[in-house]
Amino acid sequence: MIHRRKKLSDSKIPIISFLLNHYLDSLILKRIVAIVSALNLGLVIFDITYIPLRDIWLNGRITLAKFKIGPYEYKGINLKIIPTSVSNFITQYDVIKGIQPHRDTQAFLEKYNFFKRTIYTKGLDSPEAEAIIAELRQASDEMITSNPFALAGKTGTLETIKNRMRDYMRNYIYNPQDSSRLAFASFWDKKFLASNTQEKLSFFDRQIIPLIRTNFFRPFGESGEFVDYFGLIDFPFIAVIFADFVIRCFGISLRYNGVSFKDAILWRWYDLIFLLPRYRWLRIIPVMIRLDEAKILILEDIKKQASQGFVATIAEDITEIVVLRVFNQIQKLIETGSIERLVISQNPEKEYVDLNDINEVAEISKILISLLVEEILPQIQNEVEALLAYLLEKTVKESPVYNNIIFLNNGEKIVKEMSQKIAAAVYNSLGETLGKLREEDKVFEQHLTRVFGKIGDTINLRPRAKQDINKIEELLVALLEEVKVNYIMSLAKEDIESILDEKRALLGSKKQE
Repeated sequence: MIHRRKKLSDSKIPIISFLLNHYLDSLILKRIVAIVSALNLGLVIFDITYIPLRDIWLNGRITLAKFKIGPYEYKGINLKIIPTSVSNFITQYDVIKGIQPHRDTQAFLEKYNFFKRTIYTKGLDSPEAEAIIAELRQASDEMITSNPFALAGKTGTLETIKNRMRDYMRNYIYNPQDSSRLAFASFWDKKFLASNTQEKLSFFDRQIIPLIRTNFFRPFGESGEFVDYFGLIDFPFIAVIFADFVIRCFGISLRYNGVSFKDAILWRWYDLIFLLPRYRWLRIIPVMIRLDEAKILILEDIKKQASQGFVATIAEDITEIVVLRVFNQIQKLIETGSIERLVISQNPEKEYVDLNDINEVAEISKILISLLVEEILPQIQNEVEALLAYLLEKTVKESPVYNNIIFLNNGEKIVKEMSQKIAAAVYNSLGETLGKLREEDKVFEQHLTRVFGKIGDTINLRPRAKQDINKIEELLVALLEEVKVNYIMSLAKEDIESILDEKRALLGSKKQE
């Protein structure tokens, strides 16, 4: 439906109409709201990926190319990609996600830090250090047994901790059961730590502590889901976008005739995605559309490729459906006796109703004769004259008169020349006759009408006319069915991509012109 655009004066309150039209047409306002929506999308993406990527934000490190195949393992390349100060700033987002330090793993980290301070100040042989080692041994055993990583969905992290400790202690102890509890218990031993203390604590600092730090506790809210305060920082963005949406819908309803406020909402349906409480990642759709409307991001090529991909996907089905529909309709018309009703009059005595006072048969005949005289006959004159001359010459040669002529001087040449002259005369006479038929001639129209009428009467009076027409209809239906089976499928399977490529080539050549 095409909606007529209203004039500003059409509104009962011109100033409101003027302001709304200015708001709708302002590119600056479109860009401001588009940038706001893009920032909101970026915040949504960060929020969605924060917990899966929290380990990277927390430790600032990533491991590349790590893999394990059977007994073969490559620990990968560990890279520091985020400075500690930046990591500390980013992880302040824990408050928004309701993340708190897990009391068990946090207590373990505090004991470990106290242990390092103790051995640096009082030494490993001090009673205080020995007591803390015992506590760390017990805490490690409880960590393995109770799995405090489960609530955060980080059980895999605990398995990594256990594997690293087993691999490290394999060089120092006999561990036939490959027990992680035995590995930790052997590590937290005063005699074991007494030699190469710095190297062993350095291993624990680099390989174990960063993994323990990634654990967290996240409480549940009254809704039964994890506490999440993202809505508090999302609300200002949504308020701005929703206000813009309402104003634009109201302006569209005033600008176009026949468009209500509800229709305008459907007009800008994509903005409603911002209001969905879940699946916030879908906001990429309205954001891309708004950026395109604001001419910040040009999506013309993307839209063209998307539309062409869509056409290529459905073109085969549409081609097959449309052509089959046409053939089915033709078959239906034939099966219902349309040819029979057209050729054989069901009620000869019924008066023919002329709707426009035009003899369509005569007019069609004139058009065909005009086409024949002006276009076809001049082009085929030589060929037709040669054919007529050949037929005349053949007829003369087969007649008894030819035996008398052949004895004359140059008799065969005379027959040939005479045939050519007669053929030319006949052809010219035919052209002149058809040319005269093009002229307005009421008598000719009457004669032509009588001829077609006589043809119809002859068919009606013919005893087997109806049976023959019915037979023709049956054959036509069968023929159409064979055409559908043999040719329609190959038509649908035509390479649509080649058609689209041809279209692009034509458009390209047109632009160059």
